[in-house]
Amino acid sequence: MRSKVKVLLLATALVSLGGCTTVQQWLQVSPLPVSSQSTAQRTTLSGGSAVGQLDVSWPQTNSKRALVNNRATFISYQGQGQLLLELGTAQHLTLSINGKVLQLAPDAALGQHLVFDISSVTRNGLNQLAMLDIKPLGASVRLVLPYPSLEEGTPEQTGFSLTELDELDALINREVAQGFPGAVLLIAKDGKVVKETAYGYASRYDTTGAALSSPEPMQTDTVFDLASNTKMYATNYALMHLVSTGLLDINLPVQHYIAEYQGNGREQRLVKDLLYHNAGYPPEVHFHRPDNRHGEAFYSLDRRNSMQLIATKVPFERERGGKAIYSDIDYMLLGLIIERITGQQQDQYLEQTLYRPMGLSHTLFNPLRKGITPQQIAATELAGNSRGGRVTFPADQGGVVRGNVHDEKAHYAFDGVAGHAGLFSTARETASLAMLALHGGYGLTPVFSPAVVQQFVRPSASDHTVGLGWRTATGGDLNWHFGPYASAYAFGHTGWTGTATLIDPYYGLVVVLLTNKKHSPILPEGENGYYFAGDRFETGMYGSIMSKIYQALQ
Repeated sequence: MRSKVKVLLLATALVSLGGCTTVQQWLQVSPLPVSSQSTAQRTTLSGGSAVGQLDVSWPQTNSKRALVNNRATFISYQGQGQLLLELGTAQHLTLSINGKVLQLAPDAALGQHLVFDISSVTRNGLNQLAMLDIKPLGASVRLVLPYPSLEEGTPEQTGFSLTELDELDALINREVAQGFPGAVLLIAKDGKVVKETAYGYASRYDTTGAALSSPEPMQTDTVFDLASNTKMYATNYALMHLVSTGLLDINLPVQHYIAEYQGNGREQRLVKDLLYHNAGYPPEVHFHRPDNRHGEAFYSLDRRNSMQLIATKVPFERERGGKAIYSDIDYMLLGLIIERITGQQQDQYLEQTLYRPMGLSHTLFNPLRKGITPQQIAATELAGNSRGGRVTFPADQGGVVRGNVHDEKAHYAFDGVAGHAGLFSTARETASLAMLALHGGYGLTPVFSPAVVQQFVRPSASDHTVGLGWRTATGGDLNWHFGPYASAYAFGHTGWTGTATLIDPYYGLVVVLLTNKKHSPILPEGENGYYFAGDRFETGMYGSIMSKIYQALQ
């Protein structure tokens, strides 16, 4: 079968690629910069750096096997795809994509750097590319494939049952009617956003738990406190990039990056111990409270001092190794490692080198300081961090928490920027970030290598429920998060405020469920216990929502 491929470039046209460049400029695109203060140097494509997910110069004669040379695979989705060519002296190319022969005879008047629309011949998942012929003899050509991106789609396009999705809507709306505050759900499959729905309210209750007379409806672009999803889409992404660029080796001792990290067995702790949550630290230290159980020396409302405490003072509770014991301290230290390597505060590094280049304008730390209004952000706890008056500490600012990170340690001890919490985002922008874990880059910009992605999401040998930071669906132990139908390859994370993400490479599926379930009355339980009402709804417990999504996938 022979197919025609449309040339997207006219002599004066500018076509945006990945929100970061134009067709005429694609040779000047740089990989993700490490840091303005890093010793690593940014290099342009003309300087030899590869761009996109595939960047090859053909013909090649690496192998003596005839059907090995000039062949490669790339990731794409049906109905998507562009092929970038640097022509060199080539006047005619015969390519094959997924067995479909493409005859390309570009008009030299269009210039050397062309973009071709190959959406008519791509398929979901791995695609096969081969060069069958090039003319004249001795000519060569450079081929670049950008990374896939999110596009608009419909449930029918990707095999979802509209009836099942309607039942999912009914479930969440029924719980909103019963008092659940609100949520935004985004489902993407095969690179297409097939559902993006807002439910309930961004602000529903006052500080007493009474319903507002005029609650504020949730919007699909409402900004949420991602809580511990910060660990993945901020800290882990920075670490994965640093590993990909050779600036971080997770098998080295933490002390290699934090010189003062010594004494009491610290010298034996490796960076990967922190990622596996088996370094031996307690789950948390209440730096924000003078009456914390570690003593007055651990009370800190100054970020610099708090960083020194985690680097030199926080005691271990157990030996290193073994089963994961979830700890915020691990990720506070990982955040400090990022800052020591890059020479930048973690929020500055990520916002400058990843979020803004990706075009993410609402993914950031301390949003109220950066132009986001409270009305754009989902509210969380009702009366400060007091659990309905049951908890008191001097720094608590009171009132409905809205726009400041809810995690007390991150807010009060780390000024809103910590490795374990502090990132805010929308459902759409979080989904764009989740796509990075499927592909390793965006547009023409590599962020981390496929090998590093696999290294980080692979279940640990000592605890199959975790990879390097990521939670994994392997074994079904975390069905409460992933649901019972997720593949063994699925991974993701959750956040205390009510956020859950799921990435399932087997199905090409990304699910972002952002709720403000902690924006709900706090009710007594037992003699001295209490609970947030939002925690007891199916929407706030995640697993049933995930189950229903997979059930809708026919």
